[in-house]
Amino acid sequence: MTDARSREHATSQQLSPVLQQVLAEVRRAAARQAEQGSALDAGRSVAEASARIGVELSSYERDEVLSHLESESMSFGVLQPLIDDPRVSDIIVSGFSSISVQQARRSFRTQHRFADQRSYEAYVEKLLQRAGSSYSTKQPIADGMAGSLVRVHAVHRSLCEDGPYLTIRVNRFTSVSIEDLAEAGLAPRPVLEYLAGVVGIGRTVLVVGEVGTGKTTLARALAATIPHDESVLVIEDTPEIRLDHPHVRYVTTREENLEGSGRVSPAQCIRAGMRMAMNRIIFGEIRDAEAAEAFVDVCASGHPGLSTLHARSAADAVTRLELFLARAQRSADRGILGSQVATAVQVVAVVDVCRVTGVRRIMEVRELGPVADGVLRHRDIFLYRVVQGVPTWIVAGRVSAFREKLEREPVKFLFSSLPEAVSLDERVAYREAAQSMRR
Repeated sequence: MTDARSREHATSQQLSPVLQQVLAEVRRAAARQAEQGSALDAGRSVAEASARIGVELSSYERDEVLSHLESESMSFGVLQPLIDDPRVSDIIVSGFSSISVQQARRSFRTQHRFADQRSYEAYVEKLLQRAGSSYSTKQPIADGMAGSLVRVHAVHRSLCEDGPYLTIRVNRFTSVSIEDLAEAGLAPRPVLEYLAGVVGIGRTVLVVGEVGTGKTTLARALAATIPHDESVLVIEDTPEIRLDHPHVRYVTTREENLEGSGRVSPAQCIRAGMRMAMNRIIFGEIRDAEAAEAFVDVCASGHPGLSTLHARSAADAVTRLELFLARAQRSADRGILGSQVATAVQVVAVVDVCRVTGVRRIMEVRELGPVADGVLRHRDIFLYRVVQGVPTWIVAGRVSAFREKLEREPVKFLFSSLPEAVSLDERVAYREAAQSMRR
């Protein structure tokens, strides 16, 4: 019973105390042999461990222990099958026997589990070490990247009732382009080409959405369209955006150490970027007033930017930016705050999971205009709707502030050629329909 089915069965069942003891003995033997530079003979080691303990294992029990050992030897051990599942965006572990996943922002409990609490805690510590991070009672929250595609977040057991809590975000695209997103059904090509065109002519785009809606993926695809003769600076707290670009530099923020010093804030990195001869600034996510003020300041000074923000709509995003700025500039009135936002950010793209299809979509694209009579003006360009069961993007506005410039670019974007609404490529739409029927 050593096939994939047996491995899945073994990882879905909690080992008995005796088998946990055998597994612990084998782990110790593996550690000793690793120090000596020799490889472990798993089958022989299980037999020797059971003999030392004084138990005789059935072939089924032996295979259970071997399956756990095999899963632990994979890159992500017990969680590897979930990492490999393309439908899973997040893995949520609340305890050694409580593992859930998110698919299209819906949570599902799985039958996977760790052998015991001790092995689970060891797994978390090892994973954090691999991600270049650690946690403790003094620093109970940790973040890091395990490789280039897996983001790790852990909360120490001292802060939660059971735990530790482990959350893994899996980025399914090693590299991502506008074409990839069109193929994935995020939006039709005209919507994506408009956003790429706006980035190309040097305007700032803010990508907005809730957790797990694809904000970073869209931001990465748009960043990939930045001309190769421009210098790009990427600032993040956890490195996720990596670009195939000849002139890109990466700066990572840093939290304070155990002595309470050494913190490098997002705002400090943004202000440092203004002295780094960069043409474009990509800021991972605006999370607080200090970062919002610094990002707005650098973009308003003539450096086109790209960033993400948690919000449910373009209007909510503008309101949230104004609230951030109000906290940083307590004496400023709303008209001034709106003017700052409009000067810094020209286009807002909202992503979310469609409630009808269960697929991530660009829900709205909106241009921000000037402030008039104390109110920030705006115009909708594209709006997503499901019309008679068909995903449709209504062309809401052809009077773009950038129309003339977009139509003069080498790769022209012509508003006049757009119909009243645009849809997914027929092949993409057919594939989605077929997948929906199978579900």
